[in-house]
Formats: sequence, C-alpha cells, structure tokens
Amino acid sequence: MTIRVESEIGRLRRVVVQPPGRALSRMLPEHILPHSPDYLLFDDLLDVGNAQREHEQLVRVLETAAEVGKFDSLLKQVFAASEPARTLAIDHVARLEDLTDTDIATLRALAPEALADALIVGTADGSLDGPELFAPIPNLLFSRDLLAVIGNLLMVGMASTRARRRESILTGVLVAHHAWFGRSKVAKLTQRLKQSAIQQALTIEGGDVLVLDRHSVCIGASERTSWASSMQLSREMFARGILRVFVVEMPKRRSSMHLDTVFTQLSASKVAVYKPLVDNRSREQAHVTILHPLPDGGVGAHEGGNLLDALQHGGISFDPVYCGNAHPIHQVREQWTDGANFVALAPGIVIGYARNRHTACALQDAGFESLSAVEYLEMFARDYDSNFDTLLASGRQLAIQIEGSELCRGRGGPRCLTMPLWRD
Repeated sequence: MTIRVESEIGRLRRVVVQPPGRALSRMLPEHILPHSPDYLLFDDLLDVGNAQREHEQLVRVLETAAEVGKFDSLLKQVFAASEPARTLAIDHVARLEDLTDTDIATLRALAPEALADALIVGTADGSLDGPELFAPIPNLLFSRDLLAVIGNLLMVGMASTRARRRESILTGVLVAHHAWFGRSKVAKLTQRLKQSAIQQALTIEGGDVLVLDRHSVCIGASERTSWASSMQLSREMFARGILRVFVVEMPKRRSSMHLDTVFTQLSASKVAVYKPLVDNRSREQAHVTILHPLPDGGVGAHEGGNLLDALQHGGISFDPVYCGNAHPIHQVREQWTDGANFVALAPGIVIGYARNRHTACALQDAGFESLSAVEYLEMFARDYDSNFDTLLASGRQLAIQIEGSELCRGRGGPRCLTMPLWRD
C-alpha cells in the first residue's frame, strides 16, 4: 500500500478517521475537570448523537476525494488476522493500566471486535455499561495526533498526556500489522513500545507536524510536543532529504495546544493563520528557529523571526487568510472554535467549520467559494458527475463548511479529525 505525504495540500487519496462513539458516551463530569486525576482533555460533555451526525458529514465530504478508513475498524481487522498483534496490544495496555491477571485473561478471551471495543471504550466487553477496566480514550476522535506521514516516513505520535498514551500503543500496533501501512519506514524516534519509561519525556503529536513540501517541514514546539523530540525527528528527516525544519515556539496554552490550531495550509499560496501568532506587536507571537543539516551530520540553527517571515526567508511565501477576519474579538472566539484548522482535499479545496463565519468571510475575500457540506455534495454530483478529478480540473477554490458546533467542543477541527496516509 502507498504511504506518502509530501505536502499539506496534495490531492488526498487515503485517510483515517475515528467516528464519535461509546468512548465519548462514557465520559462523566470528572473527566472534564482540568485538575481532576481523571481529566480526559475535554472541556465539556459532548452530545454524542449530534457529534456523530457532524462527523458523518465530514466523512461524506472526504469520500468525494479519498478512501476513508475508520481506526476502530482497521484495528478489528488486525486483531482478527494476527494473534501477535492481539498479544502486543494486550501486554502493553496491561502494563500501562496496571491490569490484574484476571483483567488480562478477560481481554485475551474476547473476540477481535470486542477486544478493539474494550481497549477503546474501557469496559471488559466494550459495551457502554460493561464492567470498567480503565478510562475510555475519547481523544481517539482526533486521529491526526496519532500519526504523521513525512514523505514516506511514519511518525507514530507519542502522547504527552497519560490520557492519550493508550492511543499511541494502539496506533503502533496498527502500523506494525495492518496492510495499509505495509513495510513503511517508522521513525526511530517513535519506536517507543519497547523503550524504557525514561524516554517518555520525548513527546510529539501529529497536530504539530505540517509538511509544506518535499524539503520543508514545520514543527510546533507546543504544550504537547517537546523541543527534544523536534530535534531528534529533524535529524531523521535530514537523513531522508528534508532540507529545512521550521520549529515554531508555541505559547503553552490550552487554546493553541498544537500548531495546526493556529496555522494550516489552504493552497499553494495561502494559509489560514491566527494573526497574533505572526504579529510582531503581539504577546502571542511565535518565534521560529530554522534548522538545517550540516555536512558533518550535525544540525545548524538560526533565528527566523515570526513564522511568515521565517518561511519567506526559507523561500516559501504565503498570503495569510486571517482567522476571524483579524477582528480583535472575532479572531479569539473563532480560533477557540478551530477557525484556523482546515484540512485540504486538494490545493484550494478545503474543509472547515461552518460556525466560524468571520473566517468564512475572510476566505471569500481571498477568492474561495464558501459552500455548506450539503451544497458541496449536491454540486459535486450534479455538476461533476461525482468525479473529483473533474472538479479539480475546474480550478475552483472551495471552502466547504461542515457543521461542527458539537465537534469543536472537543477542541479540534477538520485537520485534527483526519490522519492522511496518501496524498499526490
């Protein structure tokens, strides 16, 4: 199977998502309290039915361009086909969650589908009301953080919080055993399943990794991704042909937990960006360090100023489309609801949330047609005979707005909800 991503905007061919389900339904008030030991990184309890309907709309739009796989379904396929995969998953989860011998035996006795559900939902049989083994992993919804593809190099996300570490284990199992990942090269940095606990300080998540072109990558040094991981991944990428890495020193705050919450690519010339990130007068300005390989195998570094200036210094020029249309109030509100977080189906054809109306106005001013998901799907069938290549050849720039008022309460937009494996 092909694994390749050489830009954020290449025509999407294959992508992994995880629909909302019982893991979200099992969340309780203690799971949304930041100071609770049971905190699961959500700010509210989602209406799961509404979130499912919004996510299904996202999937229908993605399917106009790409093959869409669901994480839990792929995991069930792996467990059905491979006993070593089952053993690997159960052994590592047992150590992480400190399971008893009885709990382990319960998991080993489960059928493949029930085992996958149990490891995600957290109950002994994977049902909503089954005996509890451990907390659910509702953040699996945000599949972007689990994996990044850089060229044909796979980086399995190493979660910075305990609430997401089971996701890292399951992703590692999937990468090692599912045909979609074949014999793909996995970054040494992320081969963590056999590593000692001391190395868990090296954390990196896919929301902080943006592939700009074959030779250029952005990494956000955020509250979820460490500088040490950024440096180690950069060394690996330099050995595989990457020429420059822009490390963006992010504010360590909930609203901008990953780089893609404030900066995503829309087309070859345009990016969506939260203006304070690149405003030299702002206290929220992110400073950039540009890394490059040295002839002796070392890593060189120099300061690059703000992000847009640093990219231009590296030969990459973008016109910014500002989240919230750069209004001082609207930009803050819409950044919180993922107004800067877009995923591209192809250059100039992107998906965002409909509720970010001021950002939509900025997109229209930048030459994008704004369509609801329903309007897009009707137009796609009527005018292009459901052929994405024909749509792409038309040259239209489209901002497709899916309903996301429930999904955004989980603190993630369309890019967060998607894990691309193959782009042209």
